[in-house]
Amino acid sequence: MTEKKKLFVLCVALFCFMAVSAQQRMSVSSPDGKLRFSLKVTSESVSYDIDYRKQPLITNSLLGFSFDSGEFGRNLKAGKVQRKKIDETYKLIVGKTSSVRSRCNEMTVPMQEPSDSGRLINLVVRAFDDGIAFRYEFPEQKAWDSYVMYDERTQFNLQGNPMALLMYLPGYVNTHEGVYSHVRYDKVARKRLIEMPATFEFDNGVAVAITEAAIRDYAGMYLMKEKGGLTGKLSPKLGQEKIKVEIDNFPHRTPWRVISVADRVGGLLET
Repeated sequence: MTEKKKLFVLCVALFCFMAVSAQQRMSVSSPDGKLRFSLKVTSESVSYDIDYRKQPLITNSLLGFSFDSGEFGRNLKAGKVQRKKIDETYKLIVGKTSSVRSRCNEMTVPMQEPSDSGRLINLVVRAFDDGIAFRYEFPEQKAWDSYVMYDERTQFNLQGNPMALLMYLPGYVNTHEGVYSHVRYDKVARKRLIEMPATFEFDNGVAVAITEAAIRDYAGMYLMKEKGGLTGKLSPKLGQEKIKVEIDNFPHRTPWRVISVADRVGGLLET
């Protein structure tokens, strides 16, 4: 090998190393190991994947926000990841059973802008045997203690072409009633609001339902199919189309974004 070729190979190897080292990756799996949430933080974006039984369900889905203080989702650095196991039982007031066992593995990832005064948001992810849930937490911090949110940019990019069972809505102000459509994912109408939960059945029988939980001091979320997949759309404040959420003080946290998973559609009812 000539000196020029050696130099070229060395440069390529160095470039690849720098590109990989610039990425931060972390993941959390369900207690039974079948379901995994993987997070990737780069200088350009924050994105996640969800695998079930080592098969991709949701891939390369972006996370981020648009605030009055600017975009949040680029040039971020992930801090020290905190992990814990949760195994608790609580009673239900109504339902098919008197008590429920909640068992999952939790991962909390601090995401902060480069400077010491940069904004900080924690991404909290919980991996259950029957689903993934994640939310954002806004801890107390000196340089940032309130926000006006223009958008939460959470994507759900489903793999393949599953059958979709969903309901279109005419607008954000609605009765939450309508006729459900049962179509292939590639036939889902673009730029139309979709009610949650929305259900998807893959050809191998695996079923996924996308919804939310624990909505408090926050806007309700809908889905919309755009280029690249499904994107969450927050309901705007009445009379203020641009503004979705206003928070005057921290700490604060968003609702859970929930992806339920089962080996069959009927299994979603059993979760």
